[in-house]
Amino acid sequence: MSNATPNIKSWQQPTADGFFRWLDDVRPQVPSSKGGFETFIPGPQEREEIRKALDGNYRTVVFCWPRRHGKTLVSALIICWRFLTRQTQTVGIVANSEKQTVDTAFKTVATVLKQTPYMAELVKSGAIRVQGDKIFYDSLHNVIQGYSANPAALFGKKLSIAQCSELHAARNDDAYQALASATIDTDDGLTLVDSTVGPKSSPLYNLYNVARSGNDPSLFYSHIHYVDLGDACRRAPPWIKPEALKSRAAQMLPAEFAQQHLNLWQSSQSALFPPEILEKCQGDYRLDVDSIVDGRANVVGAGLDRAYGFSLHGDQTVTTAVLKVLQAEEEHYFVLASDKIRFSNAGGIKKAFTRYQQDYGMCRSTIESYNAQDIAAWCADQNFHSETVHATADRKSNAFTALYNAASEGRLHIHKDFANLLEELSNFEYSISNNTSGGSSHAKFGGAKGTHDDHVYSLAWAVYSLRDNLLNPYEIPGIHCHGEGHVAPLCALNGGDHIPPCAESCRSMLAAHGLYKLYTERGQISPDTFETFIARKLVNVGAHTTPR
Repeated sequence: MSNATPNIKSWQQPTADGFFRWLDDVRPQVPSSKGGFETFIPGPQEREEIRKALDGNYRTVVFCWPRRHGKTLVSALIICWRFLTRQTQTVGIVANSEKQTVDTAFKTVATVLKQTPYMAELVKSGAIRVQGDKIFYDSLHNVIQGYSANPAALFGKKLSIAQCSELHAARNDDAYQALASATIDTDDGLTLVDSTVGPKSSPLYNLYNVARSGNDPSLFYSHIHYVDLGDACRRAPPWIKPEALKSRAAQMLPAEFAQQHLNLWQSSQSALFPPEILEKCQGDYRLDVDSIVDGRANVVGAGLDRAYGFSLHGDQTVTTAVLKVLQAEEEHYFVLASDKIRFSNAGGIKKAFTRYQQDYGMCRSTIESYNAQDIAAWCADQNFHSETVHATADRKSNAFTALYNAASEGRLHIHKDFANLLEELSNFEYSISNNTSGGSSHAKFGGAKGTHDDHVYSLAWAVYSLRDNLLNPYEIPGIHCHGEGHVAPLCALNGGDHIPPCAESCRSMLAAHGLYKLYTERGQISPDTFETFIARKLVNVGAHTTPR
């Protein structure tokens, strides 16, 4: 804030002009994306939405904005503005938890008051007192208090301002309704809601529909959203970089990204593998490793989803074998086997895994821990690596996000004869489950009602088993040089840049030539020279011997 005497009277205008004049003069300090604190400057579209909200004489204002757009911060600043410029303001901030009273929204208000020089002086002098879940400004008879999301704690309260964050995650609207009703007998009563969108079953969606219908002219609903990733990259606030959005889109499921970063309403259930994606996956190839890899680096993993022997729900035990291979330097997955094990028999599971090892060279496996202790113990004695995993929400999200990305990018290949797997994939759904205590949302996965998902889960665990296996484009199992004199150090296989005359009789060079031939025959747009191929794409995974 400048040294000039502030024109506090101009802040008291009950419209956007008063709020923005207060912003310009006080320069509120807010957490910075680079660490520390910085002056709050709204983006162009956020500024316009704030102006609409404050100039319309509304009693309910909803800031429904994507993540990291500053919706909670804007609500906190409006509270601070009125707290400093009006009298007898009683502010209630509801936490997302029924047990907590101080959460992100309350802490944001307290942080702005403590970090902004103008307000920090008032705190330091004792004019403003921050005590636990309450903030007092005694000379103006103003108070801010945090409440739990318990309707019983809100009944009978009289509030000037009520703030409710992340309404999309609430199980019901009981706390919101009690909070909003506490402002109706105050002339300048205001209810602030800041939230991203959520499922259409959420209380927030009801407010959205009320706003669209026009039945409540005192309700303003600000819905910032984007059509797609490109639109978000073009119009997002300057503190959200396109690279960060693209990274999030690559790591999240479509509905999850659409909800959190595009701010688009989602159906309660979404198909993870819609027909246009599933069509990319289906193919006709030989279920033989050598014919698929054609000399390229590869690894095979297995997955197990086990049910009880006579499941009342008709659940099945399924084992799956998957080959990972590099194609055009991208990881592709080929399903080699998808086997239903009759009666969930342990002997059948062991037989399937043994066959995968003998026929396909399977070297890794992932076993879901449910009802699989005996198989895990058996795998520990085999000569392949095995892990037992608990199907936590985070682990399933990671596994199915990787599976979806491979499928959507045309890197997952499923033989047309695996009919059960393909059918289950066509009926496999996910939904975004919101954490009602204020935490982040997560996805739930499963077959549509009346269908099964055992083959899909087994496939996901098989792909998951290979997550740490990084493949080289072309591998040679050892380099053994018998060159003489000054020739050996110049050879491309030894780190030089020449192909010496002795290459015609060198077994290692002949092996490298064979891999180069496979590389050039795969239709590369601009094939590298043999020397460049050795330097950039050929990796020795064995011993390397040279003459002394």
